[in-house]
Amino acid sequence: MDEENGWQVCLITPRVRDQLRLEQDCIGKRIIVDRRSFRIVGIVENRVESGMFGQMGSTEEVFIPFPTAWRLWEPWIYAVACCRSPDLSAEAQAELRFFLRQSRRLEPGDPDTFRMDVIEEILKGFNKIAKGVTAVAGGVVGISLLVGGVGIMNIMLVSVSERTREIGLRKAVGARPSAILLQFLVEAVVLCLFGGFMGTAIGQGLTSLIAKIPGARLDMAYIPLWAIGLSFGFAGLVGVFFGMFPAIKAARLDPIEALRHE
Repeated sequence: MDEENGWQVCLITPRVRDQLRLEQDCIGKRIIVDRRSFRIVGIVENRVESGMFGQMGSTEEVFIPFPTAWRLWEPWIYAVACCRSPDLSAEAQAELRFFLRQSRRLEPGDPDTFRMDVIEEILKGFNKIAKGVTAVAGGVVGISLLVGGVGIMNIMLVSVSERTREIGLRKAVGARPSAILLQFLVEAVVLCLFGGFMGTAIGQGLTSLIAKIPGARLDMAYIPLWAIGLSFGFAGLVGVFFGMFPAIKAARLDPIEALRHE
């Protein structure tokens, strides 16, 4: 009867009832939907479904008769279909197009009066954009690593220059070049790991702030352990790569010349 007469009645979910602070038995009460009054005729259970990109379906839903919605808003109508296998996607599209054209009595030469969007095509376009963004981000990260590595190398070269007499003294009392090299290499790696720790801490802080944004539905955002391990691995590699030259320079210093250094 509601469908036939197009009455302004609705079904709501318990979450809508709780958010509007209605009574437990709110049948017969009225709510406002887009500046129009609707009478509640029933409560339906919350439904949980997976969205297109993995987001959970909303449970804040109000259901109204289709003729009522068409009379008040003339909504855009769409249907979602799925095939049994991705391999049948092209065949399914052809069958749907044929069915829709037959239903709308379109002649062979007439253009389609509907549109079909395939999730695979959307995902392909999204993946292309994601690859482009990843490439740009990779370039920025590479430049950042290069600049940071050069900075670490300059710091270590200054450290070698300032500690030349110390290096000469250590060599004079029997320190091997490998020990000197290892010392400065470890210092460079520790500097880079400290920088990696600071970057990870800042990233974790930003992630925690994003997860607390109200209404964003990002409360499950987190940094995976593999990403943290990868960041520290890159930091260590930068320390080894850019710290090698200062360490080799320190290991090759002549002890007599180093002791004469002012």
